[in-house]
Amino acid sequence: MVKRAPILPDNYNPVGERLRRVVDADSEPLIIREEKIVDLIRPASLPEAAVQPEIKTKEPIPEIPTDKEIKDVSVRFRCTPSERKKWHEITREIAGDHNQLSHFVRACLLLLENSQGQLERVGTDIQRMKKPASNDSLALALYEQQLAQYLFDAIKAAGRPRG
Repeated sequence: MVKRAPILPDNYNPVGERLRRVVDADSEPLIIREEKIVDLIRPASLPEAAVQPEIKTKEPIPEIPTDKEIKDVSVRFRCTPSERKKWHEITREIAGDHNQLSHFVRACLLLLENSQGQLERVGTDIQRMKKPASNDSLALALYEQQLAQYLFDAIKAAGRPRG
C-alpha cells in the first residue's frame, strides 16, 4: 500500500498562519479622511493643502509563534516524598490522571506571569522577608505561607489570565 505524502508541513499552525496573513494584509497605515468635518473646521482663509488628513497607526502586534516548540527542558525543585505523593493525588482527583501534575504546575506559572505587575508592586515586601535556614522546617513553612499570601493577593488582583 502506498502512503500519501503529507500536504502540510509538520510545524503548520493554521491559526498562526491566518493571523500572519491578516496582519500582513493590514500592514499599511490606516488613513482616515473626513472631508465634511475638515471643511467645517477649516477656516475660509486657509487653502485646502494646509489641512492634513489625520493618520492613525496601528499598535504593533506581538510575535505569534507558528512553529511547534518542543518541551525538552525541565525545571526541578526539591520536595518531600509525601508532598510529591500529595500533589500527584490532587491532580489525579481533579484531572483523573496523575501524569497531569506538570500541566497544573505550568498553569500555576501562567498565573504568576499574569500577575507580574501586581507582584512587582509588592516585590520590595517580598524581598524584605528573610529566607530561613534550610534545616529550620517551621521557619521555612512560615516563610512559604507568607509568600503564598503575597502570591494569592497578587493573582486575585490580576484577575483572569489573558490569552
